[in-house]
Amino acid sequence: MPILKEFTEYKWIIAGPDSRGYRAKIEQEAAKFGVADRIEFCGPVGDETKLGYYQNCTALLFPSLSEGFGLPVVEAMSLGKPVFLSDRTSLPEIGGSEAYYFKDFEPQTLTKTFATGLKDFENDPEKPTRMKDWASQFTWGKAATQYLEFYQELLTINH
Repeated sequence: MPILKEFTEYKWIIAGPDSRGYRAKIEQEAAKFGVADRIEFCGPVGDETKLGYYQNCTALLFPSLSEGFGLPVVEAMSLGKPVFLSDRTSLPEIGGSEAYYFKDFEPQTLTKTFATGLKDFENDPEKPTRMKDWASQFTWGKAATQYLEFYQELLTINH
C-alpha cells in the first residue's frame, strides 16, 4: 500500500472474484497505511462495466505471480492504457516492450516503477498507439489457428 500512500490522487479498483481470500489481507494493509478509503473491491464485473473501468482508468497494475495468459493486459493495452506488470510468468510475453515491469515487490521499487512509467507514458505521445498495435496481435482467431496448427503438428509427429 505504500504506492497508494505516495500517489494520493489515485484510487485502486480491484475487480474479480476473491477466491483466494486476498481481500482481507489487502484491507488490513490498506488500513495500516491509512488508504482504505481509496480501495474499492467490485468483485466480478460484466463486459460493459469492465470496459468502463478500462476507459476511465489511469493505468492497469497487474503484478501477478501466477498468470496463465494475461487477458486484462491485452484489454487495457488495446485501449492505449499503460500497464504495470510483474516481470514473471507469461506477462512479459504479453506486455512486450510497451509495458512497464516490476522487477521485485519492494515498496520503493513499486513506487519508482509506477512514477517513472507514468512519466514516460505522459511524455511519449506515440506510446498509446504502439500499445494498441502491440495488443492487436492477440486475437481469438489467431489463438485458435495457432492451437489448430499445434495439434495438427502433434498428430503428424505421432503417426
